[in-house]
Amino acid sequence: MNQFLQLKDSERREAFLAAEENYDQKSQAYIIEKDFWVTAVLEILYTKVAPKLSGICEQPFIFKGGTSLSKCFNLIDRMSEDIDLSLSLKLLNKNEVTRHVTAGRNYHHRIAKEIDAAAEIFVEKTLLQPLKKHLEELDERIEVYIEDCEPLNISIQYPSLFDDSEIKSVQPRVLIETGGRSQNVPVVNVSITHILGSVIPQLADQDFEVIALAPERTILEKMFGVHTNLTQEKLLPKYARHLYDIVKLNEENRSWCTNKELFLSHVEFSDLNYKTHQDSCDTARTGPIKLSPNSEKMVKHYSTDWESMADMFPYSVLPYTFDELIARIKVIEESVNDAFYS
Repeated sequence: MNQFLQLKDSERREAFLAAEENYDQKSQAYIIEKDFWVTAVLEILYTKVAPKLSGICEQPFIFKGGTSLSKCFNLIDRMSEDIDLSLSLKLLNKNEVTRHVTAGRNYHHRIAKEIDAAAEIFVEKTLLQPLKKHLEELDERIEVYIEDCEPLNISIQYPSLFDDSEIKSVQPRVLIETGGRSQNVPVVNVSITHILGSVIPQLADQDFEVIALAPERTILEKMFGVHTNLTQEKLLPKYARHLYDIVKLNEENRSWCTNKELFLSHVEFSDLNYKTHQDSCDTARTGPIKLSPNSEKMVKHYSTDWESMADMFPYSVLPYTFDELIARIKVIEESVNDAFYS
């Protein structure tokens, strides 16, 4: 990584453009640039910061979410922008929230919120400064700060070599979304590197290992997230991508989406830790699960959301039409309902 960063900005830009021309997945240069900085952040977290926390716990960080699916497992073709980083409860000196049959949802949620409070302190007092120090050593122009509106998020603004007209909707930012309220089982150790070095060997860096949430857990979390959104019928952004991810993960292993025990474990976890919409939790337990929008309002919203995602894919071309995406997700929806509730 240091070898690349010794280059002038003009030479770095040419390297990203050359990688775009030669990368077999045909990602745009600005996406390869973003991947470089996502990788740089992960390398610092896992090779610089995590070892110094090993005396507290063996696995302080778990990398999860959409970016882990593309970065660690190469299971999706879309570019994911953020790093979803779960903090170990041991790191925060907190225990998992367990159900007390005589206590209500507010009690459990209050205990869960104490985990967030501990995580906020960790982010501010322990994580921010070493991350900032190591990133500024790579490029002094990098800006690292905790978001005002979300004290669990660290925003990293990197000096993009492409102007706004070239990068379109992709922000020159890596957002680390941290938190301690996460059920981190099962996990997998995975070696990763950046796209740039895999395409241009002269700029390659040594692989390093991260600990990532296993995709068989991620698909179930995404399924429940979609079910909750469709049950509530809230017009929230960035949900169409979950449909795509579910389709791709199901193509990899069709048994993942029918693991009822793990799915219900996640529903219970969400109920206790996030006080998730009660009807969504109840219907996830008894069925049927909703994975495809069926009201006119939600169909229109998901369609618009899907069309806005084109920049995230190779050649800026969506892999499916919206109708094709929905046809695929309906097959999975039927399969899941048959497996879970028949």
